[in-house]
Amino acid sequence: MMNRTEGLHVWQPKKLYYATDAFEDFGPYWHDKEQLSPFRKNFLDGNGPTYPNTTISPSRHKSYAQLMAEQQTYYLTQEGEIGVDALEKNDLAGFEYPMRLVFGKSLVGGSLTGDVFEGITAGPLSFAPVPGYHPKPEDGLSLKFGGPWAFYREFWKAHDLEHLSELLPIPEASTRFGDVLNIPLILHNATSSPKEVKLIANLPSGWIDRTKYAVYPLKPGESYPILAMSLTPETGNAQWREITWKAELGNRVVGSVTMRVYVSKEGVLPQ
Repeated sequence: MMNRTEGLHVWQPKKLYYATDAFEDFGPYWHDKEQLSPFRKNFLDGNGPTYPNTTISPSRHKSYAQLMAEQQTYYLTQEGEIGVDALEKNDLAGFEYPMRLVFGKSLVGGSLTGDVFEGITAGPLSFAPVPGYHPKPEDGLSLKFGGPWAFYREFWKAHDLEHLSELLPIPEASTRFGDVLNIPLILHNATSSPKEVKLIANLPSGWIDRTKYAVYPLKPGESYPILAMSLTPETGNAQWREITWKAELGNRVVGSVTMRVYVSKEGVLPQ
């Protein structure tokens, strides 16, 4: 592990952009409009630069779509046949969707949708420190998403990227029919007395709640991590559904979270 830095000095990028593999980022892997969320607009719209892949490369004299298909053929274990098939049939439609990026942040100015090199000049910049992690005081009882949602909720704040949380204010996931959807939640008691909180899942018709417990004891200042488990129906039509979990103290709702889930017959990555 001693070569992990490859002898490089510490450096800081002048601008930061993100790419996504969300359903709305059409490309050779998928371009099914039925997978698009009916609850919101495409979150890539207006949040970063767009580059057409039908443009001809000035150095290679080929479209970027063709260059993408050619490089895809080398990934024989990672859907390389998509590139092979496109070139054999001379059908590059799957590769001609534009490249779309999400703006992260810039130390050199520039506009949200401007070119990635907008504002870039030669030479390094002076180091610009990030805000860092600062825990926010809480009060009362709360219910929030845990796992990666909890991590990025704090990561974005610490690195001056908090606007990314507005891309999808309501989290999304995907699963298959007949699978168990596992969603991490966190109950927190910021009061000065112990509480017993009940967790209630409002599931779509045909779904079954498999969460291990329904009531959770919380000491003052304590957090309780929960793995909410929901069994999806064996069959059905591919569609988006909403799930809401509520935390109740007595008959009073003290917190709730909502997630949107795309359910289909297609495979998804392990959760």
